[in-house]
Amino acid sequence: MNKKIIMLMIAVFYSITVRSQAMPGLAAKNKPNIIFILTDDLGYGDLGVFYQQQREKAKDKSEPWMFTPNLDHLAIQGAQLTQQYCAAPVCAPSRASLLSGLSQGHANVRNNQFDKALEDNHTMASVLQKAGYTTAAIGKWGLQGDKRWDKNGSQWPGHPLNRGFDYFFGYMRHIDGHEHYPKEGI
Repeated sequence: MNKKIIMLMIAVFYSITVRSQAMPGLAAKNKPNIIFILTDDLGYGDLGVFYQQQREKAKDKSEPWMFTPNLDHLAIQGAQLTQQYCAAPVCAPSRASLLSGLSQGHANVRNNQFDKALEDNHTMASVLQKAGYTTAAIGKWGLQGDKRWDKNGSQWPGHPLNRGFDYFFGYMRHIDGHEHYPKEGI
């Protein structure tokens, strides 16, 4: 390799190293926002940005058929992760595997036997917290532990606030996420 190129590479590396040491707060200001949306029972063809038009071309009238302009806009402007798989065929273990980074062979939540506590271990949220992010979980949790109602919910072993989240809003128990539909006759 040419000596000039090697010297240029060394100079660039050195200047980047010195600059980052001189400005320790610089990295914190440039961290990207992360919005991760995990939904239960959503197929890749259900969002407009992910091939929903293929269903339209095939004259597929099956349900559910929905328009998702806001999710499409977020996906177009963000990162579209298309090379993943679902860790489990049902929602609670999928959520547990995503949060813990464990495959189903190593995870403690392996089925929808509701309300098993997410292990007291590193989670995606706790790792992001250590990196200086503020974290929030919004929606159905179902990984808190004890099935009984607890007036002091933060005492549940797998409460989101005990698993790396700074803020939580949603249904704590798995079953509560299915009780928001109106009952017949009301």
